[in-house]
Amino acid sequence: MTDADSNSDRECRAELQQRIARYSHVLIKKEAWFQKANELVEAMSLLEPGVEKYWQCLREQLDDPNAEAEPEYDLANVHMLLAGFAIENLCKGHLVDQLGPDEWESVKAGVLPESLKGNHGILKFVEQTGMELSDVEKYLLKRIGEAVLWRGRYPVATRHEKHGPFAQIGSDVRHIKNFFGRLRRHVGAKGSYRE
Repeated sequence: MTDADSNSDRECRAELQQRIARYSHVLIKKEAWFQKANELVEAMSLLEPGVEKYWQCLREQLDDPNAEAEPEYDLANVHMLLAGFAIENLCKGHLVDQLGPDEWESVKAGVLPESLKGNHGILKFVEQTGMELSDVEKYLLKRIGEAVLWRGRYPVATRHEKHGPFAQIGSDVRHIKNFFGRLRRHVGAKGSYRE
């Protein structure tokens, strides 16, 4: 790393710290996180017909090779990517509500507490809320986590970490919706924040 790179990196960190401090009044409101989750869920709902159509066509092709071809785009992983971001926001909204006075002061100074940092470890975030999870839900969250890391963004993994295949034999739309209902109830998030 050159001195110029080091200075640039320091400047970026300082700018981020200033931005966090400037918007700390928003960052410490759980409703702000929950509202962003709702926006992501709304975007997911726009993809759901395409996800369902893709799987419907694949099922029909099993019975009839002349059935309609599946759509060009399988939107399932993009849907899961958005689900991961929404889950992360719901969890962070809950975690923000659990911050102590010292942590609030740190946020006001531009430093995020460890509980709000992370590299999209979706299962980890959900576990931090204290929500009990079934094995099926853990597997769903593992797959959503992989969609956030790469499946929803890239054609192949771009890092060396081991990412194995996962079985997807149908649409997860219903499972994800059910999970969101449970998580929303657990963290106390509403489906709308309109007054």
